[in-house]
Amino acid sequence: MKQCGAAMAVLVLAGCAGLGGPSGAPGAPAPPANCDAAAAQFAVGQSFGPALERDVRARSGASIVRWLSPGQAVTMEFNPARLNLTLDSRSRITKVACG
Repeated sequence: MKQCGAAMAVLVLAGCAGLGGPSGAPGAPAPPANCDAAAAQFAVGQSFGPALERDVRARSGASIVRWLSPGQAVTMEFNPARLNLTLDSRSRITKVACG
Protein backbone atom coordinates (compact mmCIF):
# COMPACT_ATOMS: atom_id res chain seq x y z
CA MET A 1 0.00 0.00 0.00
CA LYS A 2 2.92 2.36 0.77
CA GLN A 3 4.33 1.73 -2.70
CA CYS A 4 1.02 2.65 -4.30
CA GLY A 5 0.88 5.91 -2.32
CA ALA A 6 4.47 6.76 -3.19
CA ALA A 7 3.89 6.03 -6.87
CA MET A 8 0.78 8.23 -6.85
CA ALA A 9 2.73 11.11 -5.24
CA VAL A 10 5.47 10.82 -7.89
CA LEU A 11 2.89 10.94 -10.69
CA VAL A 12 1.14 13.98 -9.21
CA LEU A 13 4.41 15.87 -8.77
CA ALA A 14 5.61 14.92 -12.24
CA GLY A 15 2.39 16.32 -13.70
CA CYS A 16 3.07 19.68 -12.03
CA ALA A 17 6.65 19.92 -13.27
CA GLY A 18 5.67 21.51 -16.58
CA LEU A 19 3.51 24.22 -15.04
CA GLY A 20 4.86 27.69 -14.50
CA GLY A 21 5.37 31.00 -16.21
CA PRO A 22 5.35 31.89 -19.88
CA SER A 23 7.02 29.63 -22.37
CA GLY A 24 10.65 30.22 -23.13
CA ALA A 25 13.78 29.86 -21.12
CA PRO A 26 13.17 29.31 -17.40
CA GLY A 27 13.55 32.54 -15.49
CA ALA A 28 13.61 34.64 -18.67
CA PRO A 29 11.86 37.99 -18.23
CA ALA A 30 8.69 38.65 -20.16
CA PRO A 31 9.13 40.86 -23.22
CA PRO A 32 8.66 44.55 -22.38
CA ALA A 33 5.19 45.94 -22.88
CA ASN A 34 4.74 48.72 -25.35
CA CYS A 35 1.95 51.15 -24.48
CA ASP A 36 2.33 54.76 -25.54
CA ALA A 37 -0.74 56.72 -24.41
CA ALA A 38 0.54 59.89 -26.08
CA ALA A 39 0.19 58.23 -29.47
CA ALA A 40 -3.50 57.55 -28.78
CA GLN A 41 -4.46 61.03 -27.51
CA PHE A 42 -6.01 61.77 -30.90
CA ALA A 43 -8.98 59.65 -29.77
CA VAL A 44 -10.07 62.02 -26.98
CA GLY A 45 -13.49 63.43 -27.89
CA GLN A 46 -14.26 60.72 -30.44
CA SER A 47 -17.04 58.13 -30.14
CA PHE A 48 -15.78 54.72 -29.14
CA GLY A 49 -16.25 51.88 -31.64
CA PRO A 50 -14.46 48.84 -33.09
CA ALA A 51 -12.62 50.80 -35.81
CA LEU A 52 -11.35 53.39 -33.32
CA GLU A 53 -10.33 50.61 -30.91
CA ARG A 54 -8.20 48.99 -33.64
CA ASP A 55 -6.65 52.35 -34.50
CA VAL A 56 -5.71 53.29 -30.91
CA ARG A 57 -4.33 49.80 -30.31
CA ALA A 58 -2.15 50.00 -33.42
CA ARG A 59 -0.91 53.54 -32.75
CA SER A 60 -0.26 53.05 -29.03
CA GLY A 61 1.38 49.63 -29.37
CA ALA A 62 -0.85 48.26 -26.58
CA SER A 63 -1.73 44.59 -26.69
CA ILE A 64 -4.97 45.14 -24.74
CA VAL A 65 -7.55 47.93 -24.88
CA ARG A 66 -9.96 48.35 -21.97
CA TRP A 67 -12.82 50.81 -22.12
CA LEU A 68 -14.18 52.19 -18.85
CA SER A 69 -17.79 53.35 -18.74
CA PRO A 70 -19.13 55.73 -16.06
CA GLY A 71 -19.84 53.86 -12.81
CA GLN A 72 -18.26 50.64 -14.06
CA ALA A 73 -16.36 48.58 -11.48
CA VAL A 74 -12.80 47.85 -12.62
CA THR A 75 -9.82 45.96 -11.29
CA MET A 76 -6.93 48.08 -10.07
CA GLU A 77 -3.97 45.95 -11.15
CA PHE A 78 -1.44 47.70 -13.34
CA ASN A 79 -0.86 46.17 -16.76
CA PRO A 80 1.81 48.06 -18.73
CA ALA A 81 0.62 46.50 -22.00
CA ARG A 82 -2.96 47.78 -21.59
CA LEU A 83 -4.45 51.01 -22.90
CA ASN A 84 -7.39 52.30 -20.84
CA LEU A 85 -10.01 54.43 -22.57
CA THR A 86 -12.33 56.31 -20.20
CA LEU A 87 -15.75 56.99 -21.74
CA ASP A 88 -18.49 59.45 -20.85
CA SER A 89 -22.22 58.66 -20.83
CA ARG A 90 -22.37 59.18 -24.62
CA SER A 91 -19.48 56.71 -25.25
CA ARG A 92 -17.07 59.50 -26.12
CA ILE A 93 -13.50 59.07 -25.00
CA THR A 94 -12.54 61.51 -22.24
CA LYS A 95 -9.17 60.07 -21.16
CA VAL A 96 -6.46 57.80 -22.57
CA ALA A 97 -3.91 56.18 -20.26
CA CYS A 98 -1.70 53.11 -20.09
CA GLY A 99 -1.99 50.65 -17.25
